[in-house]
Amino acid sequence: MGVLRETAAQWMRMLTITADRSLSMSEQARLISEVNGPVRLDVTLRPYRWPWQRAVASEVLDAAGTAALTSLNWHINTARLTTEHLIHRLSEAIGESREQILQELSISIDATIAEGEAAAGETST
Repeated sequence: MGVLRETAAQWMRMLTITADRSLSMSEQARLISEVNGPVRLDVTLRPYRWPWQRAVASEVLDAAGTAALTSLNWHINTARLTTEHLIHRLSEAIGESREQILQELSISIDATIAEGEAAAGETST
């Protein structure tokens, strides 16, 4: 599965989980992490002459990773809240359930990605 397709699938799984109002926010976060996997920043450190240099580089990378993930979480939460609001408004406007809208959205996004992949495949050959 391509990165874009997997990212879209993760987004749809997150929207499905956050729609379950019977779960607390911590339960939703745990479940999202369980089904989507934890977000990881993998960086390989080069060999260093002194062990303390590697330790300092590792601490700096950990701090940078924490800052990046914190910023990413703010953006994801904002996007999720916006998407939730738009889905709710659309559900009210057209009279379809949230689940129906998410299913149609998932199918539509997958088809759009498939079309893009096919077009990219045609132009690269």
